[in-house]
Amino acid sequence: MFALVSSPDSVLRNGAPDAALVGALKAVVNAGSPVVLISNHDEPSWFKATFGSSGVQFLKSIGRQSGESVRANATRLKIASHDIFVLATKSEDVQMAKNAHAILIAGGWAKSTLVDPLGIRVIDATQLQETLSLMQGWSGQWWFSGSTKNYELKALSDLSSMYKSADQADFSRRVTGIVKAGGPRLMALLTIAARSLLMDGVDGVKDLLWGVYPSSKSSNDDTEILSDFTHRLRTTVSQVRYAKRGAPLFIRHRSSTKRSSSGGGVDRTDPSEQIQTIHLNPEYRKNVKGRNVVVVDDCTTYGVSFGVAAAFLKKAGAASVTGIALGKFGNQLRTYEIDVLTDPFAPVDVTGFKVVATGPFVGSTNHVGQQTLLRIFP
Repeated sequence: MFALVSSPDSVLRNGAPDAALVGALKAVVNAGSPVVLISNHDEPSWFKATFGSSGVQFLKSIGRQSGESVRANATRLKIASHDIFVLATKSEDVQMAKNAHAILIAGGWAKSTLVDPLGIRVIDATQLQETLSLMQGWSGQWWFSGSTKNYELKALSDLSSMYKSADQADFSRRVTGIVKAGGPRLMALLTIAARSLLMDGVDGVKDLLWGVYPSSKSSNDDTEILSDFTHRLRTTVSQVRYAKRGAPLFIRHRSSTKRSSSGGGVDRTDPSEQIQTIHLNPEYRKNVKGRNVVVVDDCTTYGVSFGVAAAFLKKAGAASVTGIALGKFGNQLRTYEIDVLTDPFAPVDVTGFKVVATGPFVGSTNHVGQQTLLRIFP
């Protein structure tokens, strides 16, 4: 069971209750999950006429921004914070969600510049219902998870297609396309990744810093599809102080060979080129030491990007590094222990690093999670 919490304003369009949004909240209650609209003010005059005996509840709670009333409801319902979804259309809703450690869903119809860039974005009542359905259907297993000396790695899905069933091959093509193209279906992957991270307890980890591994020809302006995904992911699951839009954690100072299309002429397991074409953004020089850093990449095969990212971050003093991949191809994932010998906030040349060790990345896979994904993305 989950619960949906919001404010009365969330169902208003042009100052009046919107029939589709009202219907969506009623449908949530009919499916067995409570819905509570919380306000600092008295019950709106239209509330009873709109919701009647549907079971949608109103609660007046002074200072609702503290999230205390949301936490109290979670305790009463005997559910975890990641089973509370807060639909936000105004800044007070965002504060309520973050302080309660609940999952943040941004209602795009409000067109609020304070809300729209945050959390899981839904554009209408239909997408809201789809998102809630995905949340309820996902039990939080990563397809792959494992750890090595300097970092750990989690991959959401298996994108292997060689020697696989037609359904698995088609799934791989579709998910890869979603990750590259963005759009509403990417919000579905965001929904699942957020729930998995919250089930892992990421909301309780202090001093989080989030970053995106840059594409081979990144413009370093933080506008890539994966950048928006990561910013929404971090604002969905954590209270972040040391990450912001427009300032990527990594800088691609020189284009690198695109590894997925490099053919047979490039050793895709060699991290050397990657090390010599990225560095940490000097803007974060004072913000990496002691931080627990999460690095997001779209897909991984050999794991080079995560090994390189961890090397720079460890040199800068990061307490821990966790890599998140939306998909993993095949069974050729490797570990990389790399020493960066010079300033990680500046370009590194061929003399500025040493590959200490590399080898197979041993981890565990969860076939239940993959089967759930195949059902979610038919």
